[in-house]
Amino acid sequence: MFASTIENSVLDMFPQVELKGHITLVTTRSQAQKAADYLSRQPVLGFDTETKPRFSSGKMYKPALLQLSTDSRSFLIHLKKTGLPAELIAVLSDPRIVKVGAAVRDDIIGLQRYADFQAEGFVDLQEMAQEYGIVEKSVKKLAAIVLGKRVSKSQQITNWEAYPLSEAQARYAATDAYVCFRIYRELMAHQEEKKSSRQRMYEEVLEKAESLMKDETDLVANMANISALIKESFKFWWVGFYLVNEAAGQLVLGPFQGPAACTRIPQGRGVCGSSWKQRKTLIVPDVEKFPGHIACSSRSRSEIVVPLFDKEGSIKAVLDIDSEKLNTFDKTDKKYLEKLAALFKNIY
Repeated sequence: MFASTIENSVLDMFPQVELKGHITLVTTRSQAQKAADYLSRQPVLGFDTETKPRFSSGKMYKPALLQLSTDSRSFLIHLKKTGLPAELIAVLSDPRIVKVGAAVRDDIIGLQRYADFQAEGFVDLQEMAQEYGIVEKSVKKLAAIVLGKRVSKSQQITNWEAYPLSEAQARYAATDAYVCFRIYRELMAHQEEKKSSRQRMYEEVLEKAESLMKDETDLVANMANISALIKESFKFWWVGFYLVNEAAGQLVLGPFQGPAACTRIPQGRGVCGSSWKQRKTLIVPDVEKFPGHIACSSRSRSEIVVPLFDKEGSIKAVLDIDSEKLNTFDKTDKKYLEKLAALFKNIY
C-alpha cells in the first residue's frame, strides 16, 4: 500500500532516480518527424514541457521544450526551433497513446498556443494518484512515494529558451518525463490498491477516530464523537450506538446523531437486536424486507449494524447506521466500520 503523504524532511534520504536510455535532442523538422515515427508506435509516453520562467507579471512565454519519454528513450523537442509539426500533433491527439504527466492541463494549453489541436489520451498523475489514496501532487513527492526515488529540481527555473541546452538541463528535462512514465507503470502494476472515494473517506474517518480515542477512556464521550464524525463525513440519516443490557435482555439507546430513536430493543428483534443475537454485522439493503424490522423512522430505507466486542469476545454494544436511500451499504462499509468498532476494545 502506498503512503498518502510524505514529509519534505525525508526526501533527501531516497536514492536519486537514474535516467536510463538515450536522450535525443530534436532541433529540426526532419528530426521531429523521425521522433514522431518512433513515438507513434509506443503505447505509453511520459510527458512534460518546460517554459522560460517568469519573474514578474507581463509576457506569457510559450513552452520552450516538449519532453516525451519511454523507459529507454527520451526525446527533448526544442519547440522554438521546430514548432509543433503535424506528426507530433498526431501523437498528442491519438487516444490510443497514453501520455502521462502531472498537471497536464496547463502543459496542453501552452502547446495549443503553437497549434490548435484536440488533446487525447492524456493521464494526469495527480488525479490518478488519488485513486490509490495518495494526496501529494508534485512529481518529486510522487516519485518518492511510488518509486522510492529522489528527483532533483535544481534546473527547474533555468532559461529553457537557451540553445543549446546545458547537459544538466537536458538530463533534468528528460528525467521529468521519464519519471512520469515510471510512476504510471508502477501504479498500473498495483491496480489492486486503487481506492474509491468512499474508501478514502473511511480511512480519514478511521484516522480521526483513532486520534480522538487515543487518550480518552470515557465510553459515552467516545461514542458521541464517533457518531458525530461518521454523520458529518457521510451525511447518513441516523448514526448511533445501542448499549447491551444483559440483565434486561435489551439494547438501550446510547449516544447518537439524528432524529429521536427507539429507546430499547429486545435481543433478536429488528436489525440491531438480530445483529446482537447473531454476533455479526448485518447489512440490510431494504429495511421493509427485513423480518421483524422495527421502524423507528419511516424515512429509514437501508441499514447496517456492527457489533462492538470487548477483549473477551462479548458484545457490549452495536453501531447502528440508517440511510434514507435503498442499497446504501456494502462490503466496503462493513470492512471499515468493523475496524472502527474494534477501536472500542481498548475501552471495554
